[in-house]
Amino acid sequence: RGLQLGQVFGVRGKFTWPPGGDVMSKLKSPIGGPNDEPFDRPFEVKTDEEQRLEGLENIERAKAYIKEHITEDMNEDQIRHLVSRAMEACIPPVPSWQEMFMMEAQKKTLKKKGDVEANEEKQKKIQEAGLARVPKIDEFGRAYATGRRKTSVARVWVTEGTGNVIVNRKMMVDYFARMAHREEIFAPLRLTGKPLSFDVWATVKGGGLSGQAQAIRHGVAQALQPFDIETYRPLMKRFKYLTYDARQVERKKPGQPKARKKFQWVKR
Repeated sequence: RGLQLGQVFGVRGKFTWPPGGDVMSKLKSPIGGPNDEPFDRPFEVKTDEEQRLEGLENIERAKAYIKEHITEDMNEDQIRHLVSRAMEACIPPVPSWQEMFMMEAQKKTLKKKGDVEANEEKQKKIQEAGLARVPKIDEFGRAYATGRRKTSVARVWVTEGTGNVIVNRKMMVDYFARMAHREEIFAPLRLTGKPLSFDVWATVKGGGLSGQAQAIRHGVAQALQPFDIETYRPLMKRFKYLTYDARQVERKKPGQPKARKKFQWVKR
């Protein structure tokens, strides 16, 4: 009669777990039921928060049941028996080991499925954002794109043609004397399989010839996408021609001869 509710609930394991049998019979049963008989009840996978809230609701129902049936003239054994009945009536039995393993497996499966769906949704958004940045072909049949490399910036227009490349109003062979620079510009065109089917008109400024050639390559690769986006875009991405290379020469520091080099140090 003098027991507090917290003390009453503290003896739950002794009197009510597991339902229908003692702890040892529960452990000996491979599937969890007493006398090796499985519990024939459906179960559903719930999150930890849902399980916590459900447990609190069950405890509140058990408390209400005890308050409804408890009387002043009950002794300690009767109170414990009442608590045991409240637990059995309001709190569901503990799942069998087989059910717990199945619930854990389903949780992992659902989590993996959710991760896959979230990753697919993320990739879809990235792809949609990338497609939104693809240049459009104007009424003159031109696709415009901006290419960058180091400190060079190139404005590039690509149209269907016969393979002419004009840079700063000069023919490419006149502007770029080195073959390596010409190969840089023609690299995206060569990936299409028909490099002589497009004309390129570009203006470029800043940096040196190597940076300018790579900036034009960057712009050409972007401007080629709208002509056959399903074919050209994966090719350009595979060779990373659509990726802006932001590497630049590190600035010189005051008190040093170069960016990292130091003057010889003398102690005295």
